[in-house]
Amino acid sequence: MSDLTETQTTPIAVVGMAGRFPGAGSVAELWEMLVRGAEAVHRFSPEELASAGVPADVADAPGYVPYGADLADADRFDADFFGVTPRDARIMDPQHRVFLTCAWQALEDAGLAPDAQDNVGVYAASSLSTYLLYHVLRSAEHAGSALTYPVLLGNDKDFLATRVAYKLGLHGPALTVQTACSSSLTAVHLACRALASGEVDAALAGGVSITVPQTAGYDYQEGGILSRDGHCRVFDAESSGTVKGNGAGVVVLKRLADAERDGDRVYAVVRGSAVNNDGADKIGFTAPGTAGQREVIRRALTASGVPAGDIGYVETHGTGTTVGDPLELSSLAAAHRDAGGAADGCLIGSLKANLGHLDAAAGVTGLIKAALALYHQTVPPQINLDRPNPLLQLDRTPYDVPRSAVEFTDKPLRATAVSSFGIGGTNAHCVLARAPQPGARPAGAPAGPFPVVLSAKDEDALRALARALREHLAGAPGTDPADVAYTLFTGRSRFATRHAFVAADLDGMVAGLDALLDGAPNGELPEATTWPLAPARKISLPGHPLREERHWLEPDIARPEPERQPTGQPHGVRPPAPVLPRAGAGEGLGDEVLQEVLPILREHLGVDSLAPDDDFHELGGDSLLAVEVVSTFRTAFGVTVELDALGRTARQMADAVRAARTGARGSGVITVREGEGTPVFLVHPAGGTNLVYSTLARHSRSTAPLMALSFPSAEEGRPETLRELAARYLERVRSVQPSGPYRLGGYSFGGNVALEMALQLQAAGERVEPLLMLDSHVPETYVGGRLDPQEFEDAFAVLARQTALVDGIDVAVLREEGFLDVWRTNHDWLKSYYPDRPFDGDILLLQAEEQEPVELLDALRLSVRDKSLWQAHITGRLRVRKVPGHHFTMFDEGEHIASLAAAFDEALSSQRAR
Repeated sequence: MSDLTETQTTPIAVVGMAGRFPGAGSVAELWEMLVRGAEAVHRFSPEELASAGVPADVADAPGYVPYGADLADADRFDADFFGVTPRDARIMDPQHRVFLTCAWQALEDAGLAPDAQDNVGVYAASSLSTYLLYHVLRSAEHAGSALTYPVLLGNDKDFLATRVAYKLGLHGPALTVQTACSSSLTAVHLACRALASGEVDAALAGGVSITVPQTAGYDYQEGGILSRDGHCRVFDAESSGTVKGNGAGVVVLKRLADAERDGDRVYAVVRGSAVNNDGADKIGFTAPGTAGQREVIRRALTASGVPAGDIGYVETHGTGTTVGDPLELSSLAAAHRDAGGAADGCLIGSLKANLGHLDAAAGVTGLIKAALALYHQTVPPQINLDRPNPLLQLDRTPYDVPRSAVEFTDKPLRATAVSSFGIGGTNAHCVLARAPQPGARPAGAPAGPFPVVLSAKDEDALRALARALREHLAGAPGTDPADVAYTLFTGRSRFATRHAFVAADLDGMVAGLDALLDGAPNGELPEATTWPLAPARKISLPGHPLREERHWLEPDIARPEPERQPTGQPHGVRPPAPVLPRAGAGEGLGDEVLQEVLPILREHLGVDSLAPDDDFHELGGDSLLAVEVVSTFRTAFGVTVELDALGRTARQMADAVRAARTGARGSGVITVREGEGTPVFLVHPAGGTNLVYSTLARHSRSTAPLMALSFPSAEEGRPETLRELAARYLERVRSVQPSGPYRLGGYSFGGNVALEMALQLQAAGERVEPLLMLDSHVPETYVGGRLDPQEFEDAFAVLARQTALVDGIDVAVLREEGFLDVWRTNHDWLKSYYPDRPFDGDILLLQAEEQEPVELLDALRLSVRDKSLWQAHITGRLRVRKVPGHHFTMFDEGEHIASLAAAFDEALSSQRAR
């Protein structure tokens, strides 16, 4: 190829890839399967058809085709690794779960640690959520009820890309892309455009399609898209259509210059891409448009600067229809003629013959095949081809279909291309080139010793990672130790559990891993956060072990005899299920209350078993899930349990229900954690609940007793101002601790109230230790007009959209439980409060490193000021400790809460030591 060094667009490197496919659990297994010429499409057994709800008489009927390509373990997911509760995992579409997993694995394959890369975009596509239609909404848990917020978040396409961005901490654009069959290749095109424009520095692009039930066949219809005999025979004279497949694919993209700078392994280079639509220039909405296909190929070639004659393989859309394949080939040939003509012997193929049609994942999977063909310099065979379709007129074209794998040993395969055409007319085409071949190791290449850093979520995962890495290195004796160390150091996220050692060579690395597995103590972690040695290269290494478990909702309603379904649709459609009754109000006292509480908690937590003394929070419960539990208790028992009186275990919650029935009320001071010494009184944030402190206490190692102040109930009467609220809270504090010195603190709004409490205590002659604030804004931030109820609801909608604070919670429930009203009341009090004198002492401020979403700040009419302004409100010293996350993510499980708890413990020690 004469001009691959010159291009009209920015060359984009494919630096990572991951996927799960029929018959292949990884990209490596997919490639082996393709080269071997294997077919994952198979005939479903009578048992598989029955489990999919297909009656025997339907399965045996003429014209019924019991074939497909199912994805193994689509029901399994490591919910704990990704911080998803079992309940949310069960109601989440497997498409979302599998795509999230593949996105993580693609980043690991690329050696791109999310916490080390600021601007990563996500461009994702998925198919219709049949799991929602045929499982979630037909389960006893959800049938017959309104579409709840958790169900919506777990199944709607809108949240596919944004969930990946949230769970992996990615800050670039997160877009769900939907153009039917061409969705994922369109996603690749958009990602390349964003990289070329500088909008992102790296991008995840791909798609997923999992249709349930997976093992249901279909009715054959003459002239339809689905195959007569259950096999996709692309380019064959007996072709009659495709077969539904299930799978997912994701690629990681970077600008080629950046990839070369960072030592990335490059599979291939996207030199140009294009997307268009057929418009009305075709016979029908679902029909292919040859003019549109020809034009999109021509545009991609022009953008790439690659001569058509240099393209040695084209991964076609290739659905195996009698007319569709010849039309596509004629469009390809015409576009290549426009660009100077294809080279004789240019190979064509389609992996739909191997995997079936992966719908929203088809385009990116074709891209993966085309990229691997360049990387391995091999084109896999085209299977299910006995006699070419005469309508193709292959003898009049420069194209050839490989019957066996073709290895490019004498003359390199320098460029490939991939097409993906969507029903509705959106066409996508990409041109790829072989990656620049790495030269000899440059002078000054790093010599040992090398820092070897391993990181995992816990000790078991760390040991599993060490075993996998040791096995990998033992099987790859020629691996450069510098590349191993460089990949581990720069290309892996740093989790809480870490182990480090130094090795001079590969044998030393294996010995160090053996020592780790034998229980050797941890070495000293490198102080440097950037690679301290000369440049090295990233290579494929084992990733973080995943412990996947089954998370699945089965439909609970008996299946009636189905009507025959349209072609390709799952059989076994059932009517909506009735709503299952809950225990009636007033039923059950004593242990009977506990027996009713237990199944309610199991349902909300999504767990199969729950003991009376199991901790709600340790099982994944949070403050907003507790709101739902309280709402359910009202329905089940006919009483209102205050959130802060709810307790942590089923037994404590049963006690709270009984107390609510008798009208007994607490002191308004709850014990978050028992301990030794002077208690720390914490004021709730604006939402009025204290469960964030329970989360914090679980991770804190301090022995200081923690008490929290509950927002006044309606029966107690609400104060009119923040000062009045502080005065009431002081009455409660003094009922527990009559005299000082006092230890006060609070998160957000709670820190402002704690300040006012401290001022009132000092005015009364009491001593107050340094105030502990968790990311509390200075009073100047709140200067401005109040929000009316509708404006506050609008702002709350922004909160739901911009943060995960209310992820999975029905806003109607929050409104019903008074959560929104309490939040708005406290927000109004802050708007009208300003300290009347400085606090005579210090403030210990745990400040979030990141700023809250600007859209949310604007909606709440907050004019954020630098938190260093707290110094103006005290006579002592402002001591600041930065913690990961922003105002609403600093309590997130994982690194954020662990860092916050460590800083909290340090602050408590400092507060006490003054």
